[in-house]
Amino acid sequence: MMKLIDVTRPIFTGMTVWPGDEDVIIERTSFISKGDAANISRLHAGVHAGTHVDAPLHFLDNGESVEKIDINLFTGRVKIIDVQQFESIRYEHVKNVNREEADAVFFKTSSSMRTLEEPFDTAFTALEYEAAVHLVKAGIKVIGTDALSIERYGSKEHEVHKLLLGNGVLIIEGLWLKDIAPEIYNYVCLPMLLKGSEGAPARVILSK
Repeated sequence: MMKLIDVTRPIFTGMTVWPGDEDVIIERTSFISKGDAANISRLHAGVHAGTHVDAPLHFLDNGESVEKIDINLFTGRVKIIDVQQFESIRYEHVKNVNREEADAVFFKTSSSMRTLEEPFDTAFTALEYEAAVHLVKAGIKVIGTDALSIERYGSKEHEVHKLLLGNGVLIIEGLWLKDIAPEIYNYVCLPMLLKGSEGAPARVILSK
């Protein structure tokens, strides 16, 4: 029997977000207990809160928005690479990655040991440019991380994002990989179909 594993971070009021992004607020607006016909809530959040995808439009002004991303990128085989002990994701960590083995790569870093109730960590593990170049050349079409960004905090040129998105690589950020072994899995990523948006919250499921 297939085993399904949810690697999505829950979205909740007050959760940690990228500095400067909108705070997340989930607010109940109607209450059965107060005589309303139904319980109804509203969500206030940026599209890069929690587990989410980056569309090319995020860093490329003429890039595709979420609804235009090739739907075939949202499912396939993924290799989990454990880099928890490292400060950055270097070429040596990905040099053996190839498309025959997997369509996607998810990086398990020390961010999976942190909850989104803790203060934002600016020293999260990020993908180095040389490693990103290799993954593009290897034909990897989806790159995911458990950090809130694939690129180091404070980057001015955003060269990693631009390289990946400019080469048609889907970026998934904010994964929850704490209990996930570094193996090969099947994955499904289902972002909200937000027309015209540069990003969207997503549900990501692994299976064996």
